[in-house]
Amino acid sequence: MDSQLNPSKRRKISVRHRCVACYKMFNRREHLVEHMKISYHSLHQPRCGVCLKHCKSFESVREHLNVPDHLSKGNCKAIFTKRGCTLCLQIFEEAFALAEHKNKCHLSPPRPLGTSTQRNPSSSLAGSRLKAVALDCEMVGGGADGTIDQCASVCLVDDDENVIFSTHVQPLLPVTDYRHEITGLTKEDLKDGMPLEHVRERVFSFLCGGQNDGAGRLLLVGHDLRHDMSCLKLEYPSHLLR
Repeated sequence: MDSQLNPSKRRKISVRHRCVACYKMFNRREHLVEHMKISYHSLHQPRCGVCLKHCKSFESVREHLNVPDHLSKGNCKAIFTKRGCTLCLQIFEEAFALAEHKNKCHLSPPRPLGTSTQRNPSSSLAGSRLKAVALDCEMVGGGADGTIDQCASVCLVDDDENVIFSTHVQPLLPVTDYRHEITGLTKEDLKDGMPLEHVRERVFSFLCGGQNDGAGRLLLVGHDLRHDMSCLKLEYPSHLLR
């Protein structure tokens, strides 16, 4: 029947383009190409153990696996509920394998985040085997619409999961969005925060092994590190970033 219709009246079928990594859909091919250029998808990104979707972080994987039922589009949540580890998010084929894994899979409990937890860089790193540290920053929003990212909390953790530096940070601009549902931060938390310049000096001192020569000595591990480093206004050799 379609062949007998006037071509001008035929329903136009739009072809959508899907990212093979994160499965986002785009109406135009050039938009997909631009997405691939800026998304930096990698085999090292966290992925859903069911559909293998690439996610930006493990928290994104957790959200994907625990999406509300009315928003669920696949069977990832159902499979994860039956055969997934709620801590490391791995999926197992058999129930006994999951049970055996859960007996081994554990993390040490996090230390409460106070206003500031600090060590002396030279004393904590001197003579130690520390070769890498992990960095995480929490951002609050500035500007009229709260879209300007400002560093409000910094934490450094060594490869034994020990917190070696943790502090709240005084944002440079007035905060218009504390993003509390994500950061857990309030105005009261930042009232006695450390100035950004001092935080930057402390973090860089740790990365340089307590030396004052400005030479990076440790691998720096984290998610979207370039963004965190940009908000800290800190530069670090790219070959030491993981």
